[in-house]
Amino acid sequence: MKITIWSDFNCPFCYIGQAHLDKALKDTVGLTDVEIEYNSYQLSPDAKYTEGESYIERLAKMKGSSTEEIRQMLAYTEDMANNAGLEIDHETMKHANTFDAHRVFQYAKNENLGEEYFTRFYKAHFAEGEILSDHDTIVRLASEVGLNKEKVEAILQDQMINQEAVTQEIAIAQTIGVQGVPFYVFNNKYGLSGAQPVETFKQVIETVQSEA
Repeated sequence: MKITIWSDFNCPFCYIGQAHLDKALKDTVGLTDVEIEYNSYQLSPDAKYTEGESYIERLAKMKGSSTEEIRQMLAYTEDMANNAGLEIDHETMKHANTFDAHRVFQYAKNENLGEEYFTRFYKAHFAEGEILSDHDTIVRLASEVGLNKEKVEAILQDQMINQEAVTQEIAIAQTIGVQGVPFYVFNNKYGLSGAQPVETFKQVIETVQSEA
């Protein structure tokens, strides 16, 4: 079974959806030979980190709301994450551009480390307050998942490296009608959008499994 996932590192429902999918895969009896392929997507292509500014402060400015109103709005997402066994710390999160991280992700995918890369960058963004546009941060996190430090640095120094690969994956998402992430495609046949409950994932997995 092949599962293709369009996602961004700063997408909370992608982070939660991955946990739900992982549990569904673990709970499905007799499931073997599962291939997960992540594809790049950008939720906020114009995002830019402002020194010293938290995610909550940036969101408050964007929406014209108070930080307390934003905290109340985000409480639901935090509860969803907690129920999935994840941590989201909105107080330390940073609003940053993810394009360079996606360019390095393409290298990770070629090394069969795409899933590990996404998992590490999710945690870095949501639980550790890392700035995912910072090149030193990208190098450090990429090295943690087993990528060659010098190759990562070379990618970051040349904006053209893997740029087309990222934009092509985003373009493919648009051509198949993806309007938001996460978006999952099972065996190039069944599409599923959003952080669906574990049982919904299981139903789709079992349907695909029965047709194999």
